[in-house]
Amino acid sequence: MIGALLCSAPVSYAQDDTADVLIWVLVQKGILTQSEATYIKQEVNTVMEAQKAEIVSAAVDQVEDRYVQSVPSVPMPGALDGLQLYGNARFRYHYENAESRSGENNDRSRWRYRIRVGSVYSFKESPFSLGVQLESATSNDSNNSNFGGFFDKSGGGMNLGRLYLDYQGEDWRITFGKQGSPFYLPKMLWDGDLNIEGLTESTSFGNWTFVAGQYIIDEENESKEVIGGPSVTDDALLMAQGIWSNGEGLKIAPIVMATTGGTSNFSESGTFSGANSVRYFHDFVVAAVPFEFGFKSGDGQSHKIFGAWGTNFEGDELINDPDSPFFDGAGQSSKNQFANLGYQFGSAKQAGQKQWSAEYRFMEAAGYTPNLSDSDWAKGEVNQAGYVINYKQMFTDFFGLSVTYLVGDSIDDDYLASPGNLGNTQVLLVDGEVKF
Repeated sequence: MIGALLCSAPVSYAQDDTADVLIWVLVQKGILTQSEATYIKQEVNTVMEAQKAEIVSAAVDQVEDRYVQSVPSVPMPGALDGLQLYGNARFRYHYENAESRSGENNDRSRWRYRIRVGSVYSFKESPFSLGVQLESATSNDSNNSNFGGFFDKSGGGMNLGRLYLDYQGEDWRITFGKQGSPFYLPKMLWDGDLNIEGLTESTSFGNWTFVAGQYIIDEENESKEVIGGPSVTDDALLMAQGIWSNGEGLKIAPIVMATTGGTSNFSESGTFSGANSVRYFHDFVVAAVPFEFGFKSGDGQSHKIFGAWGTNFEGDELINDPDSPFFDGAGQSSKNQFANLGYQFGSAKQAGQKQWSAEYRFMEAAGYTPNLSDSDWAKGEVNQAGYVINYKQMFTDFFGLSVTYLVGDSIDDDYLASPGNLGNTQVLLVDGEVKF
């Protein structure tokens, strides 16, 4: 009877399958009916198929994870392994009000933009690297271009801002070409858009780092010298600085700067058309002592006190030379000092971080040169004292917003030479910057 039932059953069981064998035994014992056995077998098959799909999916995920970890997301040719790219773009609202000695006000509002794109290539198994940076605009101390040229593209061209070859040895670093400043100087004394041209050497001993530089200011064609006239010679800027740090936030960096006293006609290879340039770079032998002290309070907030003091040893000659644009015919003297002192709270470098700072600046008529100083403060003029207040916040690691208010006023109202004859000046800068 049982054999007849088995022979007539619509479901067959493979006795090497564990589930099928179990169902077959239960039917033989009369525990399950034939219809119940058929239903259970269908359920078992459904569950087994789902398990197979899960097993296959998990295996595929494991293989993909191992592949992603072992293969770069963007394969690069071997020759580009040492290449690093960087850049930043800035949009600025720029308002300024400058009062002339005659009482006239010069109000101006501008929307501006700036972009820098650069690369540093490190040669394989070599101490040499090559740097290149392209910048918008052509001024030596400003990369800003203005919106509002009836949609023209004259201000949007990219120009060569840096091109240098760098050697990094165990004890020495030598850089030649168009390069960023390696010196520790406050912005009051060195505009952030300036790139020097020439040779830089640096080395470190203990807590000291020593930096020296020889830079070409003006290249003249000696064959154009007129017989009986003034000599035609190249002009250079020489700089040397010792930077001492105790490794705990204190830094003191005495520096000496001097021009060689060449012709400075700016008639051959450059125009020196900076926003605050003066076509005269003589009688400039400056010594200064920049410093800073950084520390953290009990709540972990960072603080920094910074500043500098200095003098131009040839200031009296500069201001009393009838051939100098700094000469006003009034027999001026002892106007050769400059100084700044500031405080910064916080440090805005990453998303969510904020900082603000306040700084006092003082620059006498013959103390320094507008050819190097901050072009935004007091329109780059000397004979000014005033303040700089700044707030900055980083919204992401790559985007930040800053607001800067700069105000200056004349130190000596009787000084009328063109590099320092402005009265009160006020500047407001609102910057949005993207780093990439």
